[in-house]
Amino acid sequence: MRLEGKVAIVTGAAGGFGSEIGRIFAREGASLVLADINHRAAESLANELKAQGTKAVAVSVDVGDENQVYAMVDRAMSEFGQVDILINNAGMGRGARIQDITLDDWNQLLRLNLTGTFLCCKAVIDHMIAREYGKIVNMASICGQTARPVGVDYSASKSGIIGITRTLALQVAPYGINVNAVAPGPVATQIFERNWPKETVEKLKSTIPFKREGTPRDIANVALFLSSDEAGWITGEVIAVNGGAFIG
Repeated sequence: MRLEGKVAIVTGAAGGFGSEIGRIFAREGASLVLADINHRAAESLANELKAQGTKAVAVSVDVGDENQVYAMVDRAMSEFGQVDILINNAGMGRGARIQDITLDDWNQLLRLNLTGTFLCCKAVIDHMIAREYGKIVNMASICGQTARPVGVDYSASKSGIIGITRTLALQVAPYGINVNAVAPGPVATQIFERNWPKETVEKLKSTIPFKREGTPRDIANVALFLSSDEAGWITGEVIAVNGGAFIG
């Protein structure tokens, strides 16, 4: 098992990407801290995985709140004594014209997507440095790499995550810590279908050369690889998982 003996924090664990990452990591032997603002859903996943023999705890956390983020990491340390892997998956998306995005909308989305990623990285990094080991995987997006019909707030947040990924990777490479990002294209999840206008969803799907949408498992498989020692000499990279949307 590729993650045997490792402890992973997964934020946004109740969502489509997060729950699939949790299940695959459990299969590969990781102990899990499943963090989500929806505590009931995170606890349900934790109970499912514990019934299969995985060590898992659910934590209620708003990743935009510094105190809650540090409490999440403290819980991981008290339960398991270490943090080997951080999956920064919590986030939200929106498709809107710039004229229709209020300052409150802007601040809300960047607080969750960008500030949340910053705070979670900051909270775990000293623990990883002390052990000279760690894997951080941030959830970026194709929308942070190239123009797509989405809100500028969403694109800005995902571009910012790519910037955090590359700069942090440079800072912590001497300590043996890998920091990478996954940049999904359009993926079929309930949140994607619910939060984006139908016409935007169809436009995004039309950019995929493959005859199918992406699935959460497509994303989780890459997160697993980047979290494993197989990816030990990869850092500061943004792995595009988009069904060929760049080439279509």
